[in-house]
Amino acid sequence: MVEVLVKKESNDKSRFYCKKTFHFVIISATMGAIMFSLIFSNSLKSNLLFLQNSNILNVNRATLSFAKKNIFSNQIAISYLRRQKHQYSSKFHCTGAGNDINEWEYRLCIFKNTCYNKDTGRFEYFRLAQSKPKPIFYDSAKGMLYQFSTNNNKTGFVSLSMGGGTPFTPVIVDITYPTKHFTRLHQLHSLFKTRFAPVNIGHGLWEEFGSISYSMERMNIADRKLVIMHLNKTANTTLFRTYYQYVIGALTDNPMVEFEAYMKSFNTKYVCFDNLLVGGHMIIFEIIQIKENHGREALFYNWRSKIIKYNGFDPNFIPKKHHIIITNKSHSVNMRSGSKRHRAIVNLKEVETFIRTTYPNISTEVIEWHTIPFDKQIEKLLHTTILITSCGGVSLTLPMLPHGAHAIVMDYYVTDPLQGFNMGESGTMDGAFLNHISHVRKQYYQIYGRKEYEFDYARGGDARNQASIIVNMARLKLLIDKALEEMEL
Repeated sequence: MVEVLVKKESNDKSRFYCKKTFHFVIISATMGAIMFSLIFSNSLKSNLLFLQNSNILNVNRATLSFAKKNIFSNQIAISYLRRQKHQYSSKFHCTGAGNDINEWEYRLCIFKNTCYNKDTGRFEYFRLAQSKPKPIFYDSAKGMLYQFSTNNNKTGFVSLSMGGGTPFTPVIVDITYPTKHFTRLHQLHSLFKTRFAPVNIGHGLWEEFGSISYSMERMNIADRKLVIMHLNKTANTTLFRTYYQYVIGALTDNPMVEFEAYMKSFNTKYVCFDNLLVGGHMIIFEIIQIKENHGREALFYNWRSKIIKYNGFDPNFIPKKHHIIITNKSHSVNMRSGSKRHRAIVNLKEVETFIRTTYPNISTEVIEWHTIPFDKQIEKLLHTTILITSCGGVSLTLPMLPHGAHAIVMDYYVTDPLQGFNMGESGTMDGAFLNHISHVRKQYYQIYGRKEYEFDYARGGDARNQASIIVNMARLKLLIDKALEEMEL
């Protein structure tokens, strides 16, 4: 604009006017720039504040959403002792048996900042060197204890397997956490050893792998990146392949690893764990120690639901029509040489014909469960309203039934007093577990005498483990009718 004015006016007045105008423009531009800067600054602050508030709201929503799906274990963490930076010490906390050091078989613990020393083959617990060690356990008879074992680590502090067969005891060392030659693993790790899982799906599913799920709930922790470390080599059995394909994924996104091979995969002296979950193996079926599982219903139900969901089904699915499944126990790993069967239904064909004839409008199916992949078993059970099954391991898929379904489970005749049952009574083999599957109605087909069972081989004498059941149709009808009546709308 100045150049235009200069071109139009050629005399001194116009030059003065041009110069004056030029100064005015400069001043105006400067003031405008200042005002624009102030306005833009306020606007920017406003926008930033808005974005900040918006982000906070979004983060809060995300946090709330995430929190609904996850369990957290928040703990107090307050600096006070002014330790050196990165000077870690080990810590632990447990649930159960907190006043008797010898009750280690049932204790469940999480160890923090512990390391496996590959040179010594032991887990080390780092206690800061101090003039006066602090107690780690309070035994009602022995007083305050400063070690994890009272007899040079010959007994465990926790057990890595059911029944206390695999003791685990960290060794306390009065040195600081490693600062070199170490690998630090941040995600949750679990160390355990199976006992019955290679040959018995009931024990494997509900006691051994189930105990990992129960332990995480009991300690109020969750980590989908959990690494399950199997202490010894995993057995190459059909059941273990089933666990790998259909069960372990219900616990973690990671595959289960063999402990020794896993440790060798790290090229450091120490392999350190931020959180190591050990112990807590629940005995559910042990005939001497357990008669009931009071208070464990939610643990069983949640584990059941995790498995169903992982295999692609809805744990809350409810069928719209009746379907009866009869178990044909034609195979058992416990079947003796020369046996005709093992804990089965003797007159299975008669039972099938009777049900099809008596209830022609209800679909009925006879299944040999060992011939069907585990995910298909889940699918079939979720569409079942009445399950008729022998006792023993074959009945332990019962928790996969839908809400409100009925299960008719065969009892056995008590010839040897056991688990609180007296001779001559009708004994329920897995009642200690089945009685606590609260979403399924159980009806026990009771056995009243010698004429109601048949030994599986010539020299059998224990009706619990060596006999199969002869079903009476009138009594079976009574139980089926009761189930149908209770499922009426």
